Amino acid sequence: MTKKLRFTILFLTALGGNAFSQAYIPMLNNSSWNIVSANFGGSSNLIINPGTDVVIGGYTYKKFFDPTTNADVYLREDSAAKKVYRNIGGVDRILYDFSLQVSNTITLGNGSTYTVISITNVPVNGGTRRRFLLDNGFFSENWIEGVGSSQHPLRPSYEMPSDPYIYLTCSAQNGVNIYNHNLANGQPTVTDCSMLGVADLSFENRVIQYAPNPFTTELFITAPSDFKNATIKVFNSVGQLVKELTNVNGNAIPVRRDGLNNGIYFVQILENGKVKTTNKIILAD
Repeated sequence: MTKKLRFTILFLTALGGNAFSQAYIPMLNNSSWNIVSANFGGSSNLIINPGTDVVIGGYTYKKFFDPTTNADVYLREDSAAKKVYRNIGGVDRILYDFSLQVSNTITLGNGSTYTVISITNVPVNGGTRRRFLLDNGFFSENWIEGVGSSQHPLRPSYEMPSDPYIYLTCSAQNGVNIYNHNLANGQPTVTDCSMLGVADLSFENRVIQYAPNPFTTELFITAPSDFKNATIKVFNSVGQLVKELTNVNGNAIPVRRDGLNNGIYFVQILENGKVKTTNKIILAD
C-alpha cells in the first residue's frame, strides 16, 4: 500500500468518526415537553413542565412530574460527558449517552446491551439535531440530542406500555420550540406546539419579517400591524437567554448586535405573555 493511499484511508476514517462530533447541546435547560397518550379510545396531550432543582447525594437533579405514571422523576446531566442520568432508589442509571459512536455498545437499566446502529440528523426548529438509533435485537431506543427519546423524554422505551402508545410531539427550552414531531418526520404541516406556550410555526413566521438575515450589526423585525407592549427575547443555539427587549411598540423594531458572537440565535416575540412567533437568525461578520 502506498503512503498516499494509507493517508487517504486514515483521513476518511477520521472524517467518518467525527462527522457528528458537533458541540453538545444540553437536554435539561429549562425544558418542557408535550407527549401524546393514544389508544383505541382516543388520545390526550400530556405536558411535562420544567423541572425544579433537588439535591440528592451531593448531586443536583431536576425533579419532573411524569403525567403518564403520576410520579416524580429525577434526572441530572453531565454535559462534559454528554450523559443524562436517572436516579432510581438512590442509584444513578444511564438514560442517555450522547457520546456514543456508531457500533458502540451500552448496557441500559434493563440489563440489556444495545448497539448504536446509526447516528443521523433530524430536522428541528431552526436546524438539525443528532438522532441515535440503538437496538438490542428485540427492542430499540430512539434518542435525539438535547430533546430525549422520541417516545418519552423521562423514561426509556423499554418501559413504555404497548397500550396506550406514548410518543413525543413537541419540546421547548426557555419557551423556544425545539422538537416538532411533524417537522422531524417530514410532514407537510407542522405540529401545533402552542400547548407549551410556543409559537405555531406554520403561520406567523411567514408574516413577520426579519431582515437582513444573516446580519452584522442590526436586524429589523417588521410586521403588517404594530406590536403593542411586546417583549423580544433572543436565545443562543443551546437555549440560553442572551438579550431581552421590553415594552416594544411599533411595526419596525431594530435589534442591535451589542457584542453577541457570530452564530445561530432564536428570536421570540411575546405579547400579553403569549408567544407570537419564534424565528431563527444568524449573526455573521
